[in-house]
Amino acid sequence: MIPAITFVQDVTRPAFNFAKTDLFAKLEKWLILAYLILFSRGIVTLIMTGGASEGDGGGGNHDYSFLTLLWLLNYLITTCLFVLKWNVIKDRLLAIISNNYLYWVFLMFIGLSVIWSEKPDETMKAAIGMGGTVMFGSYIVCRYSLKEQFNLLITFFSVVLVTSFLFMLIPGYGIDFGKHAGAFRGIYSHKNIFGPVMTMSTFTFLIYSKTRFCVNKKLAYLGFAASFMMVVGSRSSSSLVYTSLLIFLVHAIQVLRLRGQLFAWSLMALASLYFFIVTWQETITNTVLSWLGKDPTLTGRTDIWDVMLEKIQERLWFGYGFDGFWHGIYGESFYVRNAVRWDLPNAHNGYLDLAIEIGIVGLALLMLAMWIYFVKGLAILKNDFSWPHVWPIAFIFYTLMINMSESSLANQNSFQTIMMTIAFTSVSLEFSQLFRPTAAPPDELSSARSELMQRQL
Repeated sequence: MIPAITFVQDVTRPAFNFAKTDLFAKLEKWLILAYLILFSRGIVTLIMTGGASEGDGGGGNHDYSFLTLLWLLNYLITTCLFVLKWNVIKDRLLAIISNNYLYWVFLMFIGLSVIWSEKPDETMKAAIGMGGTVMFGSYIVCRYSLKEQFNLLITFFSVVLVTSFLFMLIPGYGIDFGKHAGAFRGIYSHKNIFGPVMTMSTFTFLIYSKTRFCVNKKLAYLGFAASFMMVVGSRSSSSLVYTSLLIFLVHAIQVLRLRGQLFAWSLMALASLYFFIVTWQETITNTVLSWLGKDPTLTGRTDIWDVMLEKIQERLWFGYGFDGFWHGIYGESFYVRNAVRWDLPNAHNGYLDLAIEIGIVGLALLMLAMWIYFVKGLAILKNDFSWPHVWPIAFIFYTLMINMSESSLANQNSFQTIMMTIAFTSVSLEFSQLFRPTAAPPDELSSARSELMQRQL
């Protein structure tokens, strides 16, 4: 036994030594960036389809098994990275595991859905994919500080902006030529994929421009402006509305920096605005849709939702199993497709899709987790305001909005799921560090908190 252990140590020692070098750190960073682009469905999918627009009849007859292979490779690489960098990440990993129990319960519930799934084989594969996706997002948080995570995101969105502009110079790729002729889609196969990514890019650059570690504010503002123009060019009306609301949110969050009566009055003003919007929601929605040239059914989405609600009632509590519903004419989705006479890949509503897959129990678990992380994020900002802490709050708000008209809530091999994992785990880590019980005197505690913030920023 001892010679065997010695042999393994001798064989693996070069890899562990290489993992400590600066070259490894650079390769690791660019590998993560490459996979973020892949998980966001950028470049590879567009090239594989030859520029065919997803959803317009040209992107459905292609073999995507190569993508599956790349995702499986990612799970293997991420596992190896956990092993190679164990001494560096173990403390943060243990903290993530111990402070995100509700998120882990939600993920376990996804795995358990294989028991009652209509498509148990598909559910098993999707659950493994979800686990691998969350593992990749968790590694990013374990490996990098809050400042480093933010810089990584800025680099990612910068690469997407530049490459999207280059793809727009190639006929038939960066600009749609089919059903949505003239709409920007950048490195993606559809404008409705490009638009949401650019929405995230817009508020990320906006927040970055306000941080203390922003290297060049002019370039940050340029990134913000370019991202916003890409949203406009994508002709995705929902993305434009969400982007505008998020810009407002980022500035409204500054209210948390206020103290005393000024904070109370500002909070009341925002609450009044919120209740006004809720009360007059239907009128405001119809007015906005009319202004954007959209019909009140949201391009037929409401018809889909009516049929989906009927199917959800059939398996209200636990659903049809994770990824057990949408399988064209070979699954329960055939009823919905036949009823609306539309070749649907999903319900165009993340909440309905999650409810149909893992029932209202699974949906409630995720909604409760999001609420807890949102409240924790606000507590962090109110206690010690820092612009990098604004990003998780903005992302959670963005996720809640976008899933009203798109389906990106807790999907396997999804960029949105990676970002959700980063937001959740980052908030939990910062909250546990900031509000950790301590016997230290108040002045020493305040000093420790300030020192922690300086290290992060």
